[in-house]
Amino acid sequence: MKKIKQLILSPYCISTLFALKMMVYYALIDVNRMELILILMSMVVWAIILMLFGRCGLKRKQGIFFIVYSLLSLLMFADTMYYNYYNQTVSVRQLWQAKAVAAVPASFLATLIPASFLLFVDIPFVYNYFKKYSQKFSNMKPAIHRELKLAFYLLTMLIFTMIANPFSSAAVARVNSMEFFTNHVGDLYETITDNLVKSEMDEEEIFEAVADKVQEPIMPKYYEAGKGKNLLVIQLEAFQDFVLNAQYNGQEITPNLNRLINDNTIYFDQYYSNTGKGNTADAEFSSLNSIYPLIDGEIYRLYEDNTFHGLPWLMREQGYSSFAVHGYEGDFWNREAAYPYQGFEDYISMEDLNQDEVIGMGISDKSMFSQLVPILKEQKSPFFSFVITLTNHHPFNLDDEYKSLELIEEDMDTKFGSYLQTVRYTDEAVGQFIADMKEAGLYDNTVIALYGDHHGLNCGMEDVRDSVSDFIGRGYDYDEMLNIPLLIHIPNSDISENIHTTGGQIDFLPTIANIMGITLDNKLILGQDIVNASQGFVAFTTYLFEGSFANNDVIFQISREEIFENSRAWRIGTNEEESVLPYREEYEQALLYKKISKEILEQNLMNKSGNNE
Repeated sequence: MKKIKQLILSPYCISTLFALKMMVYYALIDVNRMELILILMSMVVWAIILMLFGRCGLKRKQGIFFIVYSLLSLLMFADTMYYNYYNQTVSVRQLWQAKAVAAVPASFLATLIPASFLLFVDIPFVYNYFKKYSQKFSNMKPAIHRELKLAFYLLTMLIFTMIANPFSSAAVARVNSMEFFTNHVGDLYETITDNLVKSEMDEEEIFEAVADKVQEPIMPKYYEAGKGKNLLVIQLEAFQDFVLNAQYNGQEITPNLNRLINDNTIYFDQYYSNTGKGNTADAEFSSLNSIYPLIDGEIYRLYEDNTFHGLPWLMREQGYSSFAVHGYEGDFWNREAAYPYQGFEDYISMEDLNQDEVIGMGISDKSMFSQLVPILKEQKSPFFSFVITLTNHHPFNLDDEYKSLELIEEDMDTKFGSYLQTVRYTDEAVGQFIADMKEAGLYDNTVIALYGDHHGLNCGMEDVRDSVSDFIGRGYDYDEMLNIPLLIHIPNSDISENIHTTGGQIDFLPTIANIMGITLDNKLILGQDIVNASQGFVAFTTYLFEGSFANNDVIFQISREEIFENSRAWRIGTNEEESVLPYREEYEQALLYKKISKEILEQNLMNKSGNNE
């Protein structure tokens, strides 16, 4: 027993635990190159942290070491969680999201990777070794030995030199993007410098860049097709495009939306989610304002009291009332505080509705829609209502009594099968809502736009990837994962068209503005009317790193270390790989649009866009 204890408290055991910890970590964040170099580098840093604390003269150094070591292990755990969902490690700028994650514990638990808990196994062993190691120096003068000081200084210089990467080395950039300590120290450095250095572009440069973006047609197609009608925009939670017009086990997954597509509807089948880390909140922000969200966090928190001039304000200028409806808590994603600045005169949330049927996070879609109809009947026409569905939220929990799809055995109790069930439920809710609108006499005079906010099934998860790949008949990749539907239904218009031009949530505002007859002269918008555009383009923020984009033909994915030559491009819908070399200009365009979006928000320029010449 004594020998076992000696072995556990030996430096060999601790070195092995450090190595295993880093091996697990790098495996969970899909590092498939340079693993040995990264593991050795991380082990050296862990060892120096242990020795620095062990040899210093701090009071309660054992407790401080335990806290530091545990927090760093927790950060590694958070990295694996974020990578599993966002395909990116966590940033210091996303630590605020802990509150949002805590609000949806079921979704959080469903994304857990059991192997992630191995990152905590070493803590008691390392802590016990630290106690033994630090006792050797307890009676010595409180000082750090010269050799250790030198090692610390050299390591610090090495890390900051690597982060600065003065010679723009691709190998160094690769290490910085993957190695635990350089990645997070670099992130902290960027966060601090970004806060110190702002407003890199002057206003005139921003306005010129936006003005040069799109050439509008002289006679826009479908202009004023919905002018004067009520406008109802429905953001469908986690709705992906591949479920539309698709059969599963001999059943239509979305029969109601399928019928809608063929009846006075413009359907955009190459439409993409361009959300930031705020997911649903960023989807609505980008759709309503035609500005890209940021990687730093959701706009409703970061720029809560900016002056905006998006769709709610524009509709009010046309004489419309403007209000939002959601079946969850009003303060979630800071909506209650942010919505007045977005232009909404009223926000009807879970607290204002009858909570007669709660599924998953909040009020079921069927209950929310049934309560919405009498609310709409009370509105003075014309009105603009923005509605957010909820039941199709991850982890797609639905009691058997609400399930209407017959699943094959292999899809039962899987994420894919559960997703199809909640998608069908939301489709049924939309179908019943439209029937209720007709009965209430609201349907004929209302333009109804529906779009997905973001994906529900992550192609980075192996079980999901395999199931969806089998279903769609090809490899499930980001071109399918980020593809969401957009339907604009205009009753009695005799307009039915399937548009294949690539677009994204960034394009919703100019597209719906054209249909509603709203002129967008001198507005700071970064999207285009994709009814009238021949060349589509959308940049991405999360899941694919900044600089990634989609055009009409390809998805371009910038490499993890953000080196253009190491990137990837493939044809949409076929998985056929292409050379990235022809796409440098569009890559730089994607970066520019993201930079312009940040400058517009940082400088609060939207209040000036209406008067800018």
